[in-house]
Amino acid sequence: MQIEFAHPSGMSGLKQVLLDCGLPGEDITPDHLDHFLILRDAERIAGVVGLEIFGKFALLRSLAIAPSKRNKGFATQLTKRAEAYARSKRVGTLYLLTLTAQGFFSKQGYQKTDRNLVPTVLKQTAEFKNLCPASAVCMVKSLEAI
Repeated sequence: MQIEFAHPSGMSGLKQVLLDCGLPGEDITPDHLDHFLILRDAERIAGVVGLEIFGKFALLRSLAIAPSKRNKGFATQLTKRAEAYARSKRVGTLYLLTLTAQGFFSKQGYQKTDRNLVPTVLKQTAEFKNLCPASAVCMVKSLEAI
């Protein structure tokens, strides 16, 4: 298993992992892939995580692990790698929306926050505007003090 940057040639595999995990991916275009990481299992994509970066803020999105690869620490590895990449891009704060993984992200240092406190630029993303319902939990993590 290795973590690498996504490539447009793997778009269908990436979207299939999201679909298998019940996550939206219809808005993902090849341009998004500059900030997406994949977990590759020999010939197929077994996990994915993405960032939408807007200066000092970023949206962590689309964390998904193929059902057969769960409970092996891969979600934590992908999250940590995405955070390191965000830091390398001078992102100071990560936000995310989740319907099912609040417990996981809490263990990774994310805290629940009010959706109204999210920077306006992030509220304009498809994830905030129409992909995730208002019932999704909004979470935040500062990368600056780490």
